[in-house]
Amino acid sequence: MYEARFRTSSTPSVTVRRCSSDLVVRGAKDGGVVVRTKGSADDLEAKQDDDGILVESRSGCLISCPPASDLTIHTISGNLKMTGIAGLAAVDTVFGNTTLRDVGAAQLTKTMGNLQVWGVKGTLKAQQVQGNVKAQGVSGSLHLAHVAGNLAAAGLGDGMRVDRVQGNVTLGPPFPPGASYCLEASGNLHLHLPLEPNLRLKLHADGGIDSQVPGLELAPTDENDVQATLGRGEASLEATVRGHISLQMAESDEEPDFGWGMAFADDLDGLGVAIESRIAEAMEAVETRLDESLRRVSGDRFRRKVEQAAERAGRAAERAADQVRREAEREAERARMRAERAERRWKRVSGAPEPDVSDEERLRVLRMVEEGKITPAQAADLLAALEGR
Repeated sequence: MYEARFRTSSTPSVTVRRCSSDLVVRGAKDGGVVVRTKGSADDLEAKQDDDGILVESRSGCLISCPPASDLTIHTISGNLKMTGIAGLAAVDTVFGNTTLRDVGAAQLTKTMGNLQVWGVKGTLKAQQVQGNVKAQGVSGSLHLAHVAGNLAAAGLGDGMRVDRVQGNVTLGPPFPPGASYCLEASGNLHLHLPLEPNLRLKLHADGGIDSQVPGLELAPTDENDVQATLGRGEASLEATVRGHISLQMAESDEEPDFGWGMAFADDLDGLGVAIESRIAEAMEAVETRLDESLRRVSGDRFRRKVEQAAERAGRAAERAADQVRREAEREAERARMRAERAERRWKRVSGAPEPDVSDEERLRVLRMVEEGKITPAQAADLLAALEGR
């Protein structure tokens, strides 16, 4: 593991041009910027320009920086985890999963894996997510252009706009007054309403709408289109889905937990880098001790061990070869017996004279039984074949 430290202000800018593996970024109040890589010094390029830090890593990387830092991340070949960053985070391309917790405003261009968000103190925008999206506790608005998987969202303080979701959508409260929610999905929509909803609905579902909300009246406006007003209707939700829409009451007015349980522990983030380094050091120490132990072993003793092992392997190979040879002889004898029997039968059918079986031939058969080449049953078959029976 290699580490680089930089003295900065409390609001530096950190730019990651490329990380060839996983990247973890976390806010730390220690001051300055610390960059750690799982590899050696040759795997990390990190330099400072005024109050900006430029990083490029050819292995897994952990960056600790002041919470108010602004982050610009271009390309991550692995996963991205970010926590405790209050500044603006702009991310171009992540080829793995992206996980954000307790961050400020964030803008994502392309995430090839899943996107998980918990606690965004601003607006979250994502252009393209190839996996699933799970978002909870976004104080600003949530803007998603295209989601190839499913979407689960709750606790959106300033509404949501989703242009396209290829899978299903699960949406939960609260729906604060003045907030607007607009989405389109190819799958189904599961809508969890608060106990005292204050929401205006305009819904279209090719697969129909199922409501389990007591007293809710859905007024049809067109084929597969309905609208309804709950409470004073101070928030609005408009949804168009190819599948069906189900409406149900949430268990409480609190934000529901859809069970994804964000995999973050503030004091554990990025420890994988240090753990792997400690493992490598321990393995190196074990190899050193093993080499020393082998050098202390007598050369003659080691040579005898090798010779004994070779002798055992040679005896085992000879036994296997004898077994294969005996089996081949038995199979050859069985084939000869079948051929002789066929010849006898042909001569009997064709009327050709059959030669008498000599005592010498019978003795030869009995000798084969004694040597273990054929069984008594096979000897009887062979004699029958010789006699033409």
